[in-house]
Amino acid sequence: MDFKRQLFAELDSKAPRDVLLLSSSSGIPSSQFCVDCAHNPGRVLIGHPFNPPHMVPLVEVVPHPGTKDIYVVRTIDFYRSIGKEPILINQETPGFIANRLQMALCNEAYSLVTRGIVSAADVGK
Repeated sequence: MDFKRQLFAELDSKAPRDVLLLSSSSGIPSSQFCVDCAHNPGRVLIGHPFNPPHMVPLVEVVPHPGTKDIYVVRTIDFYRSIGKEPILINQETPGFIANRLQMALCNEAYSLVTRGIVSAADVGK
């Protein structure tokens, strides 16, 4: 976490004030690493692609409470311009949306296999 805080503080101090500062992190909300951004922390947010990103066009756009709306709109526009389909997540939550839904699916698959209802090979199909 210290490295990420330092990195974003440095990016914030050196990048032009209107440049978006995005992270693809799904485990660390941007509110935790933008705290040392003294110049414009309102341009820091998450752009988390679904996996595999070369096949799935969805990207979670996750602002922190201090993210300015103009940067949310610019982030969404950016992802659309490169052929992605952004999904706005209204508030930070652990794992965001994609990972939480994926984990629920994986947990159910593990449960079905461990209870002998279906083989792991057939779940994989």
